[in-house]
Amino acid sequence: MGVPVHVVAGFLGAGKTSALRAQLEARRGERIAIIVNDFGEASLDAATLEEGSPFRLTAIPGGCVCCTAPEGFVDALGAVLETRPDRVLIEPTGLARPQDLIDTLRRCHHAGALALGPLVVLLDPHQLTAVEARADADGLALLVEQADAADVLVANRIDLCDEAALARFRRFAAERWPAPLAVLETTEGRLPTSAFEWPAGEGARAPRKAAAHEHAHAHASTRDHAVRSWRWAPDVVFSHGRLFAALARMLRGEAGAPLARFKGIFRTEQGVSRLEIAGGALHDRRTSFRRDSRADAIVRADHVGALDRIGAWLEESVQRPEEARIDADRIELVLPDGAVHEIDRALLQSLPDGIADVSARFPKRTGAAARVRALFDRFGVGVQGRAVVVAGDGFASEPVALDVLREGVLVHSQSGAPLPEKQGGPFRLLIPDDASEAPVSCANVKGVAKIVVRA
Repeated sequence: MGVPVHVVAGFLGAGKTSALRAQLEARRGERIAIIVNDFGEASLDAATLEEGSPFRLTAIPGGCVCCTAPEGFVDALGAVLETRPDRVLIEPTGLARPQDLIDTLRRCHHAGALALGPLVVLLDPHQLTAVEARADADGLALLVEQADAADVLVANRIDLCDEAALARFRRFAAERWPAPLAVLETTEGRLPTSAFEWPAGEGARAPRKAAAHEHAHAHASTRDHAVRSWRWAPDVVFSHGRLFAALARMLRGEAGAPLARFKGIFRTEQGVSRLEIAGGALHDRRTSFRRDSRADAIVRADHVGALDRIGAWLEESVQRPEEARIDADRIELVLPDGAVHEIDRALLQSLPDGIADVSARFPKRTGAAARVRALFDRFGVGVQGRAVVVAGDGFASEPVALDVLREGVLVHSQSGAPLPEKQGGPFRLLIPDDASEAPVSCANVKGVAKIVVRA
């Protein structure tokens, strides 16, 4: 069993620091380490937590540990683990996308020493109503993204909000799918220690593949229909191609019955997607949910056999071990028309305007690199659209604009040899900070195995 690690996330001013202090008070006698990511040089959150506290605290000022500074975070985590704490609490900045931090924790080289707890996300109900009232699309999008990632969603500062704001939070929480494991309401960040533990059958206690279960609903929306649900643990990766082929078969009715509804969240080698079949069409959206992969299907009760076929197709879509292996000599470039180009090191070295050593542009990084712009020009990839960057360990970035990705470089070798794994090889993507106004989740991807271009 590894060291319990808990991420406490939430919008700016939601009360994350108060929640950490409350946990320190509730867990007296434990050796607790805290990692805080705070914007600005003052590190006010760190200073607040440090007052009169005997625990170890590590502050990472400046950039966001979830996207632009993952290595600084991983190094800090390693140093913290060397002190042999009983527990680690992590507070990312309020502008963070917590799903990126969960991805980092699961794929970093310390993962085997960790026991990742439920993701706790705090929200001030007044903030929710405020961003909606001023039509702050970006602020609302971040609130939704953080809430959708939550395993435990918390309304904090309920003593400072009115009944209308609290009622709006409750509706907001009820709208989330999949639902959080728990929805709590509190003041001053006071949460029971049980909120930081997985219920039976969830998280680390969940089997690698959970058994499907089936039930018939009696309420009006699903009367005379059968529902079956499937779940897979978060380490299961689906083949994007086979999964979408299975969904196409469902749309064509090959399961033996028309679907009343199908929805699911799947981790594929091209990212995590929320997929729904409704109204005779497939809807594909990205999601911040990271707890597991899951699906629900509804058919008429007299066509239950169709659920067996759908379940078999989903199982066949799970990626095989050999499909996840990293080829040390090449990466794949997948184009929107399905064409796949294998890019080897020699091709990258032959591209124009290559970089002999990236250290001048990317401090603390070394190695020869090709410009993504030159690679895209070689294969006719334009500036419109998005792409997903996939690593050999199953990590996939959020979709990134092609005009931003074109500013990046692919580090392919060091001292004439393949880039070592400990340096992020065999291939590593780096995107400079000035390529985009907002941080991107693929600014620094180690072990790149595939770039998937989407129209």
